[in-house]
Amino acid sequence: MADVKAKKDRKKPVVRVSYNEMEAFMMLPVLEGEEEPYTLDEINTALERAGVKSGIKTDLLEQIVIDQSCGYEHLIAEGTEAVDGIDGYFEYNFNTDLNRRPTIRPDGSVDYWSIHLVEIVEEGQVLAIYHEPVQGSNGMSVKGKLRKAKRGRPLPPLKGKGFDKSEDGLVYTSQIDGKIDMKNGRINIVPVYEVYGNADLSTGNIDFNGDVIVHGNVTTGISIKAQGSITVDGVVEASRIEANKDIVLRGGVLGKKRGVVSAKGCIYAKFFEYANVEACGFIEADSFLDCNVFCEDEVKLNGKKGSIIGGKTEAIKGITANVLGNESYKKTSIQVGIGVELLKRVNNAENELLEVQSLVDKLTEGIRQFDELGKEKNVDVKKDERRVALVRAKIAKTADLNICKEKVEYVHKLLEKAKGADIKITKKVFPGSKVMIDSLVVIVKDEQNGVNFVINEENNLVMYPI
Repeated sequence: MADVKAKKDRKKPVVRVSYNEMEAFMMLPVLEGEEEPYTLDEINTALERAGVKSGIKTDLLEQIVIDQSCGYEHLIAEGTEAVDGIDGYFEYNFNTDLNRRPTIRPDGSVDYWSIHLVEIVEEGQVLAIYHEPVQGSNGMSVKGKLRKAKRGRPLPPLKGKGFDKSEDGLVYTSQIDGKIDMKNGRINIVPVYEVYGNADLSTGNIDFNGDVIVHGNVTTGISIKAQGSITVDGVVEASRIEANKDIVLRGGVLGKKRGVVSAKGCIYAKFFEYANVEACGFIEADSFLDCNVFCEDEVKLNGKKGSIIGGKTEAIKGITANVLGNESYKKTSIQVGIGVELLKRVNNAENELLEVQSLVDKLTEGIRQFDELGKEKNVDVKKDERRVALVRAKIAKTADLNICKEKVEYVHKLLEKAKGADIKITKKVFPGSKVMIDSLVVIVKDEQNGVNFVINEENNLVMYPI
């Protein structure tokens, strides 16, 4: 009886469970005197009391009983961590991140070859490989609690045109040689007009519903129009270049006072000389020489020269350059904010809207009078040729009215963009330069080093040193 009592009074095995319940440790208190050795039943009872029921190392427990290892902890149970699944993903075999801005070299020059607007693929080229999701496996804590794994989620198939998909839906290949675009998981491959040499009399004028790439020069008199972008590796002479998107002219422009470069997007060029330039987006170049430039955004002359010499440069949002004018005091004019050109466009758009609205109102009134006359005479006038002509005219003019409203909305957005416009000339402003912000004008009479032209609180155009 005394032995049973002694066994009952002695210290019991101590079980400690980690805070995340993924490990359980056991320590057997040191036996004193003639105390009986610990048994496997005692250890299992201690584990049950602590709630440990999973990941138990039974071989280790048996060895502990054999060795009677007392006085220090043993890791006697380990949980199983959940292994998260892997979502399905596409491995793309083309450049999905195009570089749309030129790189500035360490010496300050601009690398226009770094601009990459068009990614070309070939017929049969593997465009993408789909890797299916990998399902995870659930885990378990030492207390038997389920640890749920994150499920690997599939991706929807790629949508678009110009490519084929394998029967298993895993491999996508190009149907044609062309330009590839990817946006919001949608791939489109469209033909590209590529000239491997000069665009000259042998190629003739180009008018293409897509992107145009010229790997040589564009010679005098040639016209290139594109609904997409235009990229020219060589020099553009006295030609007409028009794009519905961006234009990249790696070799610059020698316009001979007849060259025209116009883009609905942005324009990047090594230089412009004696050219007419217009862009809805921003314009980046190394220099302007005797050019007429109109930009609905911002003009940045950010190369080694970074100069504007001669001509007129107008940018609604702002102008940044290194040098304005030259040592010969050549007349050079720059304008930002709300200039004459923008005001003219606003007035034209609003006047056109009023005229078309007036016509729609007159046509509406004419139709109403026909209907009133029909009621008075109790005659159905809906098929009357004169009324039908009025209705058709109203439908056409209503379409014109919507276009006019869009134009007015657009020019008013330009007015908003013009607010706070400024001019930064980081190195030198030469005398003879004419600087305009909105309707305010400053003629620079003395050479200036690094100035910022702004309109101050008193509504004066002033220069601040940079």
